Amino acid sequence: MKYKDIVYNIKAKNFERIYLLYGREHYLIDNAIKLFKESLNESMIDFNLDMLDGKEIMLDQLLSSIETLPFMDERKIVIVKDFELLMKGKKKNFSDKEEKIFAEHLENIPDTTVLVFAVYGDIDKKKSIVNKINKNGLVYNCEKISDMDLFKWTRRRFDENQITIENAQVMYFIESTGYKDKNNEFTLSDIENEIKKISSFAGKDTKVTNEIIDRLSQKKIENDIFKLIDYIGEKNSQNAIKILNDMINEGESVLGIFAMINRQFKIVLQVKELLNKGMNNKAIADKLKMSLFVVNKSIKISKNFTESMIIDMLNYILESDYKIKNGLMRDTLAIEMLVSQYCQRKVS
Repeated sequence: MKYKDIVYNIKAKNFERIYLLYGREHYLIDNAIKLFKESLNESMIDFNLDMLDGKEIMLDQLLSSIETLPFMDERKIVIVKDFELLMKGKKKNFSDKEEKIFAEHLENIPDTTVLVFAVYGDIDKKKSIVNKINKNGLVYNCEKISDMDLFKWTRRRFDENQITIENAQVMYFIESTGYKDKNNEFTLSDIENEIKKISSFAGKDTKVTNEIIDRLSQKKIENDIFKLIDYIGEKNSQNAIKILNDMINEGESVLGIFAMINRQFKIVLQVKELLNKGMNNKAIADKLKMSLFVVNKSIKISKNFTESMIIDMLNYILESDYKIKNGLMRDTLAIEMLVSQYCQRKVS
């Protein structure tokens, strides 16, 4: 079954008894959850929708939720996110006996209940519960969508934002994201954010061109992040502030810049560790499933930052993220302070 078939059936209220949706395309999982919610009587949704944390739920709570009858609606929908019995690692809330009890219970889900497991990542396919769900319901890997579906989805997103763009530029935009590269971590959520950024920059009266796409592309932003970090490492505050202001003026959010700096320094720490183990650049790229370009840039960055400095910066970003989101600090002030503070620190 294809994802579009799952969507069609949910909209038609032609439900499976059990669903297991997993994988890296969180957008597809969240979209399916939204459709499940919309299938319920909105006025009675508080009685007929249970959203459960699969890392914290206990057996008796889960069984109670599944067995409870719907109220003034045909069905009750139970959505369990990141259920520990479907994932790799040690169990926290379930004994082996309880796991077996629940696996057997999956054979007898009430007809009035739709049970949905949403796992934002990989599952342990060897688990007996996965086999039970596959036997009694539907298991679907929300992976990257096909080229044609990706084009249609992207075209639709631009249209929804009332943006003038030709099909050739839609294709150019998709290529610029690198989404079709199987090793690229870009997701549909990332593409949607890029579309919003282009839409905000271009507005309704400007036709989107290749030049606009290049100016706002993720590759350019990644290169700008490399430059920003390089300037900080070189203690060049003037150029660091200039490139920072350019990024903000082109529509990049401070929290987005923080997130990319955070990601890059985590990569630097991984690369440092593997270098210390004697691995060469190519082996590190293969191990981390990253381009050799990113690994080489990370090695260059690592020469200007000690491990303690990197950890200190990561903690600063985490703290600033909290302050910004809670209105305790202006975002531009937070990132300007980061640049100023670390342009003055010496590598010891």
